[in-house]
Amino acid sequence: MRTKNELYREALRQVASRRQRAVTQAQERRARALAALPRLGELEAQVQSLGLRTMELAAKGAPQAERQAVAEQRRQTQEKLRQLLAENGYGPQSLEPRYTCPDCQDTGMVNGRLCPCVGKLARQLRWKEISEETPLSLCSFESMDLSLYPDAIDPATGENIRALMQDNLNYLQAYAREFDMKNANLLIYGNAGLGKTHAALAIAKTVLEKGFNVVYICAQNLFSQLERERFADSCPLLEAVMEADLLILDDLGTEYVNPYMASCFYNILNTRILENRPTIYTTNIVDGKAFEARYTEKIASRLGGSCEPVMFLGQDIRGLKSRM
Repeated sequence: MRTKNELYREALRQVASRRQRAVTQAQERRARALAALPRLGELEAQVQSLGLRTMELAAKGAPQAERQAVAEQRRQTQEKLRQLLAENGYGPQSLEPRYTCPDCQDTGMVNGRLCPCVGKLARQLRWKEISEETPLSLCSFESMDLSLYPDAIDPATGENIRALMQDNLNYLQAYAREFDMKNANLLIYGNAGLGKTHAALAIAKTVLEKGFNVVYICAQNLFSQLERERFADSCPLLEAVMEADLLILDDLGTEYVNPYMASCFYNILNTRILENRPTIYTTNIVDGKAFEARYTEKIASRLGGSCEPVMFLGQDIRGLKSRM
């Protein structure tokens, strides 16, 4: 998982590569045109020469009539050039580079600022990162089938399961649709196979499309990699997790817990709370005492006090789908 700066550097590298490719292809087209149309080079040379002559006369303060005569000669030569290209199937811009972004012409900069195309490409790179680890493109709120949740009362909570899940879906859709840096932290919890990861990925997809930097990672992968990089000089993954506009930490409870992991978890949790960076946690742990026993009272209290709980109920959807 790359940091935001790493994503932008890669995006700028790709934009520069696009520009070089566009320039090279234009040069190749021009070379073929010059080989096929010997007069093309002559006319282009005349246009350039007359342009320089126009600038020279202006610098010398030559009479207006003389300058206009040269300018008219240049215009006529340009028209001959256009006609020659048109007669041979070339459009006005056929020999010019065809840039992917017309605003920055694939330089990555517009008026001294990063072009929006760079940010768009960086988000596409993040999308690709998440998609390599998850079925991101397949996860949406529309594909969450509420008919798979029983229209029945949950005996432990007294809630109608399908009605509760409809409310959850509506809430999470609004959360993603209206996302900004003031959004609440969420703790999505419930037994395995109820669609928690699907919902989290649907949020990630929507928030990415809104232009925010989203990091999605499974708790097991995060903490095992942090353990491997424990004594490294730097840890890009930790930086990426800390700086994300939205962090989705999936499947808490699947990772190996030791004092170092607990320390890392508390550091991530506390830092993101202090910096007002929204985080979504998902877990199969439904017992608060079990959560506290696993992560310590300090972490359980900090997490519970900073998150809005979203409870998922129902039967194992994966099992139901496999039998359909």
